[in-house]
Amino acid sequence: MSAIVLKSRQQGIALVVVLLLLLIVTLIGLAAMRGTLLQERMAGNVAARGIAFQNAEAALREAESLVATGPAMPAAGGGCVAGLCAIPDPAAEPRWLEDGFWTTAGNYRTSELETDGQLLRYVVEDMGRGAPTNCTTEIDVTAGSSCAATVRNFRITAYSLLDNGAEVILQSMYQVE
Repeated sequence: MSAIVLKSRQQGIALVVVLLLLLIVTLIGLAAMRGTLLQERMAGNVAARGIAFQNAEAALREAESLVATGPAMPAAGGGCVAGLCAIPDPAAEPRWLEDGFWTTAGNYRTSELETDGQLLRYVVEDMGRGAPTNCTTEIDVTAGSSCAATVRNFRITAYSLLDNGAEVILQSMYQVE
C-alpha cells in the first residue's frame, strides 16, 4: 500500500497572533514606563517644593530677627525701602502680589542661604499699633490697660523661587512691644 501524503498549506496565523501579542506586551510596557516617569517627576516636584518651603521659612525667621531689633520703618504713605515697607493702603492690592514686586531689588531684602546658595527674599510691612494677640474685644482697651494699642504689628512675607520653578510664598504676623 502506498501512503497518501497530504500537503497542508500554511496559513501563517501563528505568526500574526505572536506579533499581536508582542505589540500588546510592548504597549503595556510603554504605559508602565510612562507611569513610572510621571511618578518620578511628581516626586521631584514635591521635593523641590519642600526645599522652596524650607527656604521661605528660613527667610521668615531672618525677617523676624530683623524686626526684633526694631528697624526704622519708612514714613506712612511711603513705599518700600530695602525690604522695609510703610503701612499699606488697605484698599490697594497687597504689595507682594503686584507684578514685578519680587523682581525689583529695592522692594525686598535678600540674603544667601548657606546650605545651597539660594537667595532668601522677604519684605517687612509696618501694620501699625494694636492690641496684643491675647486680648479680645470684651477686655478693656482703654489707655493704660494691658490691652491698649501697645504693640507694634508687622506683616512679614517671604518668597522663595528655585531654579526649577518651585515657588512658595509664606506670611507671618509679628508683634513687638
